[in-house]
Amino acid sequence: MERKIVFLDIDGVLQPLNSQKRFKYCHGQIEQSPMLEKYKELQEDFGIDYSVYLQWNVAAVLYDWDKTAVTLLKLILNLTDAKIVISSDWRFDGFKAMKDLFTLQGLDKYLIDLTRTEDRCFEGKGGMLAIEEEFCDKMKAQHKEKHGKDAYLHYRTIEIYDWLNRNPDVKKWVAIDDLDLKGIDKNHFVKTCSRLSRLDEISAEKAIRILLP
Repeated sequence: MERKIVFLDIDGVLQPLNSQKRFKYCHGQIEQSPMLEKYKELQEDFGIDYSVYLQWNVAAVLYDWDKTAVTLLKLILNLTDAKIVISSDWRFDGFKAMKDLFTLQGLDKYLIDLTRTEDRCFEGKGGMLAIEEEFCDKMKAQHKEKHGKDAYLHYRTIEIYDWLNRNPDVKKWVAIDDLDLKGIDKNHFVKTCSRLSRLDEISAEKAIRILLP
């Protein structure tokens, strides 16, 4: 069966860059933070101990992730039967943390994996694996040969193609990001609305067109 994949960034896609509602609910000392009671509530609702995660991250998912963006992402996934691979830097907290945090927005059932890291400085963080240097060098060399020696290849582009290289059964895929992912063909890329700093209806429609037959 051929899979469909959404390579998902979070900041500027689900979480608008100017949204800072989480800071109303967080305090430097967790004992004095409103999140302490929230953890108990979440434990009852989801059976997950969210106190093991940074309160700012949990609060961000609860209060800063844009409801419209989350709804549109679910629409994309449900209409196309696609799954999520996280390409965002959030992934450095590890797969279990991402699965638990995505549960708060009902997105956990779509999440299947994280991209590996191109930067070996982050190897091991959150259990993160690094991409083989040979693959990175090959991609950079091919990009320079095609676009010129000074052409920039975004690190997330390398990370996405590394994942695709290890999962050849994927035939339909799209990367959704607020950054310009140099090196990814426009037929596989959706840049989110810079004005809203999140996934909007136009971006969602484009992603659906890319993923559908």
